Amino acid sequence: MSKIKVALVEAISASTHVYSRTYLPRAGVATLGAVLKKLGYSCEIFIHRMSDEEVKQLEKFDVVGIGSLSSTIEEAYQLADLLRSKNIMVVMGGPHVTFMPEEALGHCDFAVLGEGEMSLPELLAAIENKMSPEHVKGIVFKNPDGTVHYAGPSDFVDYQSLPSPDFTLSPHITSENIPPMITTSRGCPHNCSFCSVTSVFGRKYRFKSKEQVISELHAVKDRSVCFGDDNFCANPVRTKKLLREIIKADAVPLRWSAQMCVEAASDKEMLGLMKETRCRIVYVGIESVDPATLKKYGKAHQVDAIKKCVDNLHEYGIGIHGMFVVDSGDKPEAAKNIVDYAIKADIDTIQIFSITPFPGTRSFVENEKRIIHQQWSQYDGMHVVVTPEKCSAYDMQMAIVNQMNRFYSLKRALTAYRKNRAWRVKYRLGGHILMRRWVKENKTYIENLRSGFQSHGTEIKGDQADIFAPLGAATK
Repeated sequence: MSKIKVALVEAISASTHVYSRTYLPRAGVATLGAVLKKLGYSCEIFIHRMSDEEVKQLEKFDVVGIGSLSSTIEEAYQLADLLRSKNIMVVMGGPHVTFMPEEALGHCDFAVLGEGEMSLPELLAAIENKMSPEHVKGIVFKNPDGTVHYAGPSDFVDYQSLPSPDFTLSPHITSENIPPMITTSRGCPHNCSFCSVTSVFGRKYRFKSKEQVISELHAVKDRSVCFGDDNFCANPVRTKKLLREIIKADAVPLRWSAQMCVEAASDKEMLGLMKETRCRIVYVGIESVDPATLKKYGKAHQVDAIKKCVDNLHEYGIGIHGMFVVDSGDKPEAAKNIVDYAIKADIDTIQIFSITPFPGTRSFVENEKRIIHQQWSQYDGMHVVVTPEKCSAYDMQMAIVNQMNRFYSLKRALTAYRKNRAWRVKYRLGGHILMRRWVKENKTYIENLRSGFQSHGTEIKGDQADIFAPLGAATK
């Protein structure tokens, strides 16, 4: 058993966002914890909002690793700064840190770029043996003279060789209440302009074995499961084989959901297996109902395939959550066109995001000169953070808010019942409540956009940065 005690923390935001009502922890921290446990490290994970007492408990660990998205990086930096003030060694990782390592190094001792299942254990071994980690790939740190050291990217991990996430390393979780989040693959064959998945995990799919997936399903039997794959059905041959194995092994959950692409819904054989395994709803990256925008995003489907996708899913009793993105080249009418289409096609639930230039994406480069600010807590898709080409940021923000409110109106929620999809009423009521809460929390942000405090390509600083401070302070 190693003498080093390690804590792994998932940074979590308290502010309202599109997934506020359906929170499930990401599997990354629990997977890293399982890897370290297998190697003999004493490790605990924290995948919930931590109390002050729990933050205090982190001081007993030798090394604390913190994972974060862009929208939660401010919480991650605050925790890292506090721990370093207590002389606790801090390692940070996740998509944001991967593409903004020098920013992260202002708050931590080491930054892990990309996948960490190989890099982190090698770093810990170097620390334990009091050796320089200069040979460890995938790790960035500052030399004593202030220069940044990087030995190059680590290789992609052999995903099938990784242990299953060990959520029981959390003090709040036992084998009886394991989060029903199961990820069966890494990578995505697509390369959407606004997505960082391929930059972090690559375009080549890597899969868990069917035996491992079934074992994880048995651990949460008779519960509602979410498959956390970025694109669960992108390899239809593999997906159909896996679904058959789930049926054969009597591992069918109470119900399940997953992300999939538009084209996958044309495979009737797969839809039949999805129905047989009790798929309730799929989250489909439709993105736009404008052909030019779809082409710009790098989407493979055409507009006429969207209605066929919706109809096919409904034919098999499967719901659809349509995920849309309004581009910086769009007019405010784009949001209305999306909702018009969603209502006409009878899409069950939707989200409309404003294009968000996450670091590491093509969108970040394409919109660099139009970025309003880099207040990362607002990089959650619901805040307009890019000045549109054909209207003001305020007009676009209000168009999205108004159209989301229109889709999730109380009347539409209460009349949403459909045979075999009675859950639509609850889901749309949830959307109605979420939008009301979001608007209330973000009055200051919306007013700032209306007032026109925009930097047009440079980070908001000085007095302009202060304009955006009240919202950040209010949501922490």
